[in-house]
Amino acid sequence: MGGDAVDLDAPERFAAVDPADALGDVEATAAQWATAAEIATVRLDLDHTDAVVVTGMGGSGICGDVVWALGLDTYPLPIVVHKGYGLPGFVGRRTLVLAVSYSGATEETRSAFAEAARRGARRFAVASGGPLTADCGGDDVPCIVVPAGRQPRHSLGYLLVPALVALGLDVGLDEAVDVLGRLAEQLGRSVATDENPAKRLALQLAGGGVPLILGGRGAGAVAGYRLKCQLNENAKLPAIAGELPEADHNEVVGWEHAAPTAPGRGLVALRDPQGEPPRVHQRFAVTADLLADRLAWRVNLVACGETPLARMASLLLQADLVSVYTALALGRDPTPVAAIDRLKAALA
Repeated sequence: MGGDAVDLDAPERFAAVDPADALGDVEATAAQWATAAEIATVRLDLDHTDAVVVTGMGGSGICGDVVWALGLDTYPLPIVVHKGYGLPGFVGRRTLVLAVSYSGATEETRSAFAEAARRGARRFAVASGGPLTADCGGDDVPCIVVPAGRQPRHSLGYLLVPALVALGLDVGLDEAVDVLGRLAEQLGRSVATDENPAKRLALQLAGGGVPLILGGRGAGAVAGYRLKCQLNENAKLPAIAGELPEADHNEVVGWEHAAPTAPGRGLVALRDPQGEPPRVHQRFAVTADLLADRLAWRVNLVACGETPLARMASLLLQADLVSVYTALALGRDPTPVAAIDRLKAALA
C-alpha cells in the first residue's frame, strides 16, 4: 500500500511522499564518496594474512559483495563474504575479519566480530558508532567511524570507501567520484522523464509484476543484487535477482510455463561490457531472446567509466536512483522499513 503516486516530472511534489529526502541522499552520492575518502585513514598491511572475510548484513553487507567483485580477478588473497552469525571454520590467526555495520549494533555482525576475537584473527571495523566501535581500539583493532544518523542503505559510500582503502582496492576512486557526480546530474530529479532512463525504468517497474534482474558475474551481478534489495526496501517491491552464466543453468527453465508477457513483468540487465567475458556478452543476448515471449519489456543499465571501481559505482548509483524513483511513482515513502522493524521487535 502507498499514498498517491507522484508525477516524476513534478519534483516539487516529491517531499509529500519522501519527507526524509531519500532521493537527495542518493543524488549526493558523489559527495558522500569524496567525504568517505577523507576519513578513510587506515591502510592495512596484509603481508602475514592468508585470507580476508568481510562480514555485514543488509545495506551494510553489500560492501562485502562489492569488495569481493572488485578483487575477483586480481586480488592476491581470497575474499570471502560472510552474512550471518559466527564465522567459517577456516578463520584463524592469519585471517583478516572486516566487519561493516552502519549502526554498529547488528547482532549477526557483532557475533562474527566476537568469534574473530576468540580465534585470534586480525580485525578491522567500519561503523557509525554502537557496540562494534567499543570493541575496537588502537592499532590492534582499528575502526573507521563514519557520520551517523542516516539510513544504512543510503550510506554505502561511507561504509565502502574505508574498506576499499584498507584493503588497497581503491584504485580509480577519484574517477568513481567524478562518474558519480556526472550521473547524478544526468539522472537527477530535474531531468525530465523523456531524457532520464532511470525515471523511465522506474515507471516500468511501478507498472506491476515481479521483475527479473540479471547481471554478469562480478560487477553486474552485485549491482543487480543491490537493485533487488533497494527495490525491496525503498519501493517495497519483490524482485528476482540472478547472475550469468549461472542463471542459464536454472532460472531460464523456471519461466517456461509463465504466462506470456504478463502485464508489467520485465527484464532488467545490468551490464559491464568492458568487464564482461565475451561468452557472457553472448549469453545476455541469447537469454533475452529465450525469454522474450514471457516478458513484456527489457531494459539495460550499462556501466560507465574506465576503472573497475568507477564502473561498479556507476551501476550502483543507477540502481539506487531507479529504486527511489520507483517508490515515488508508487506513492511509497522510501525510508521506513516497517517489516524489518516488526521482525527486530519480535526477536528482541
